[in-house]
Amino acid sequence: MFMSAQQQAGERNVEIVRRSIQALNTGDVTKASEFMHPNYFNHESQASPERAKLRGPEEFIDTVRKLRAAFSDLHYEEQESIASNDRVVSIMLVTGRHTGDFFGIPPTGHSFSYRAAHIVRIADGKIIEHQAIRDDLRFMMQLGVIGAASPQYEPIFNAWKGMMSKGK
Repeated sequence: MFMSAQQQAGERNVEIVRRSIQALNTGDVTKASEFMHPNYFNHESQASPERAKLRGPEEFIDTVRKLRAAFSDLHYEEQESIASNDRVVSIMLVTGRHTGDFFGIPPTGHSFSYRAAHIVRIADGKIIEHQAIRDDLRFMMQLGVIGAASPQYEPIFNAWKGMMSKGK
């Protein structure tokens, strides 16, 4: 089957993103500079003042190390990836167990499973920008760090939490 130049570029971009996913899954960041642009910018790290200053492969390496230290069995499973021009959108199922400090949240020992959309921009054959749309509510509920605001909402919250755990 013949692929257009645009389709071939899209496939190459998806493969670049898959290399970053593999690094997240294994913790092996020795080749990060091969797929992370020197000017890489991660929108997700902007909430942390010290991490907001990081750029390039160093930011990605720091992210991988912090996530893998906080979550044992951390795994990103690609559900679908779509490439268009210089962007790749990957739908992921993220799973793991909270066994280390996660940006000030002490280990809960709880397992989690949530979906996320990762939007990546490619420049010069490397990832230059990343942002994610995550199901943080589900994630925080599964870690056990949030709950109903008052006892009257506890039954609703628990019913919703039960529905969320079935829809992994």
